[in-house]
Amino acid sequence: MKTYLTTTDESGSILVISALCLLMFLTILGFAVDFGHFLLIKRNMQNAADAAALAAALEARTCNGTNVCAAMQSAAQNAVSENGLTASTTLTNCSGTVGSGMTLTLNNPPCAVGTDPNLNKTNYAEVILSQQVPTYFAGLMGLKSVLVKTRAEAGRGLGSGPCIYALNPTGPAITIIAGVIVRSRCAVVDESTSSDALTCVIGAFMYAPRISVSGGSSGLLCLASSTPQTYVPAPNPADPLAYLPAPSNAGAACGTSTSSPYSGSSSAVNVLLGGNVTFNPGVYCGGISITAALASNIKFNPGTYILKDGPGLLGITSGGLNITLNELSSITGNGVTFYNEGTQGSINVIEPVSGGSLLSLSNVSLSAPTSGTYAGILFFQAHGSTSTGVFIANLINNSKLEGAIYLPDADVSYGVSALSSSYNILVAKDIHLNVAIASAFGNDYSSLAGGSPLNGNNVFLVQ
Repeated sequence: MKTYLTTTDESGSILVISALCLLMFLTILGFAVDFGHFLLIKRNMQNAADAAALAAALEARTCNGTNVCAAMQSAAQNAVSENGLTASTTLTNCSGTVGSGMTLTLNNPPCAVGTDPNLNKTNYAEVILSQQVPTYFAGLMGLKSVLVKTRAEAGRGLGSGPCIYALNPTGPAITIIAGVIVRSRCAVVDESTSSDALTCVIGAFMYAPRISVSGGSSGLLCLASSTPQTYVPAPNPADPLAYLPAPSNAGAACGTSTSSPYSGSSSAVNVLLGGNVTFNPGVYCGGISITAALASNIKFNPGTYILKDGPGLLGITSGGLNITLNELSSITGNGVTFYNEGTQGSINVIEPVSGGSLLSLSNVSLSAPTSGTYAGILFFQAHGSTSTGVFIANLINNSKLEGAIYLPDADVSYGVSALSSSYNILVAKDIHLNVAIASAFGNDYSSLAGGSPLNGNNVFLVQ
């Protein structure tokens, strides 16, 4: 009988299993390291994309209607660099080939996502950062790099905030005279901290969604259905249009034209008689004075008009813009901004009392640009100029003054009825709402590519 000896030795199997487990553990650890590395890079790229989108949106207003202008590209590239990254390739408006390094794609308006609710809206900027990131351990498995991509979108709000600002921190900043009715579809801000910051007389009425007063109000039966909120902190910034720069040609030499069509002048331009007169943008030393007689047809072509002090009639220094409305006159100007740089004249649009009953036969249509630096700005008086502005007219028959009246250091007397204006903005040191007239302020900014100019430099991230 034979005897057999059997042994069971599993040490080799355990070694193999341990090795396989260790390899699996190292593989998982390697992928975890790679994944963490990708997340870190993606977070840094997202921060840079957010900053680039905000910076680009901030510059959109300065592009004068050009999509992805040089200023937007420079702002986005600088924002990426300031976040410690370098974009070797820059693409625009969803076109071009991605580079081998980090690629910055800047779109204005957004175009990368077909379901984006802001698609084709020019007041939004879209930034996409992408790059191939090399792997550490995954490369051993044949995965040499992974595409990391981030996206951000920023824009300016269209907003429906206040459209009337009185900037004077003392005294009665807003005064409403008896017989005046003011209806505003947007809020009113009175920044005076005086007890009589908002002053009105019996029979004056103001209707607005909200009336915020930093001080108190005085008067009797003057606000009908809209009760002011008094002793409210002033907004920050106090002046919502303070960001606006002076026009680049504000310091340019006077124009030389002496007859229509004008393109600037070295002395005051006075239109006293009827006929056809055309104005082009330029520097007008001595200002522009229009006393439109019967059957006048006056046209302002689009652009910025610089108004400076200069020699006027009889050698007396004059300046500013003075428009006196008379019967059967037509004064038009679409896409215009009047910038008053001088101190000897202000911006005045006045209807003579004697002509009020016949003004329905006249047409006055002035509107601000819809894009560019001065989008929504119709009248702009330089900081430091205290020349009082007067806007008094009963504009009917499809007439309008559409755009902002911005006289930051001056008083404005206002009493304009212009039923066809989509939006009106009034920002001045002191505001006097007077003359027995019904004034209306609108807040439909849909015609402006960047929304209301009162949004200023406020941008926000959307995605």
